[in-house]
Amino acid sequence: MDGTQATTQTGAAGLMDSTESQFESFYNAGAFEPSGEPPKESQGADQSASSNADQTAQTGQQDDATTQHGQGDDPTAQTEQGAEAPTYESLDALLTSLKVDPTSVMKLHVTTKIDGVETQVPLEQVLKSYQLEGHVNNKSIELSNQRAAFEQERQAFRTAFQQQFTHNQNLGNLALQMLNHDYQKVDWGRLRVENPAEFAAMQSDFQQRQGQIQNHLAQLQQQQALAQQHQQTTLQQSIAAENERMLGLRPEWRDRAAFAKDKDQMTQYARGLGFKDAELSQIFDHRYMLILHDAARYQALQANAPQALKQVRQAPVVAKPGSRTDVNPQEARRAQAVERFNRNPRDIDAQTALFDTFG
Repeated sequence: MDGTQATTQTGAAGLMDSTESQFESFYNAGAFEPSGEPPKESQGADQSASSNADQTAQTGQQDDATTQHGQGDDPTAQTEQGAEAPTYESLDALLTSLKVDPTSVMKLHVTTKIDGVETQVPLEQVLKSYQLEGHVNNKSIELSNQRAAFEQERQAFRTAFQQQFTHNQNLGNLALQMLNHDYQKVDWGRLRVENPAEFAAMQSDFQQRQGQIQNHLAQLQQQQALAQQHQQTTLQQSIAAENERMLGLRPEWRDRAAFAKDKDQMTQYARGLGFKDAELSQIFDHRYMLILHDAARYQALQANAPQALKQVRQAPVVAKPGSRTDVNPQEARRAQAVERFNRNPRDIDAQTALFDTFG
């Protein structure tokens, strides 16, 4: 109780001192003057304080206006907000900007669809396949144009030769018909009785003319036979030359077994494109053989790509003899759980063990 009273008395004394100080301050300021107004100096001080307060308020308003103006009209901020995403001319440009090695990207797999079947193929293999296909297409178009031009020239020569041969043959047949017509108009029995000398002369003349016409027709037949023989000989020589060029570019085809195997592959590929055996038998140009071979190999590569990719993915990592292998216990436990689950997917314990490995 004594402590509480002492504390209360001390607080009361402090409060009285504060009250006396405030009263003295008001008294000195003239609050108790008859006019009830404080001295002028005090009014000036109050006005100065009020002016300073007004200036501070105006300055604050100007600062707020400046801040709002800066936020609303700053062209740099608008440019940054409205800037479009950067564009790149190529994949290499994008990788360069991202500082990514293009070689590592080529190892990534992309999804391709062949005959409705989707497969995962490395990007570098897709590029190689595209380049090979483009090369084959360009060569095919070039060779097709060359062959078309050659066939046109050869066909034009054959047409001209056949036309000339037919024309000469028709002239010979016409001459022979006219000769026979003239021969039929003569009464050879009467002429032989009445004028044996003229009969003999006319017979000789008709026989000579007939012989000349028949010789002309025989020469035409001989020329046609020679032309066919020359064409056949030229074809055989061309086939032999094309065969040597082909073997020079594909030395492995000198082995009959290897050539027979590749030939069967090319034949199956060409048949798949709609070629008939009669058409295939007329292909002698070694360049067409090479194109068929490349195209057939490309098709076989595309057909075997998913299986090869599957084998690569399933191939286990084999450690070198004597090397130390660091085994992660968690990975080992997960591998065992996966193996157990694959053996019997309906095993509840196997399912639980596999599920726990993902926790």
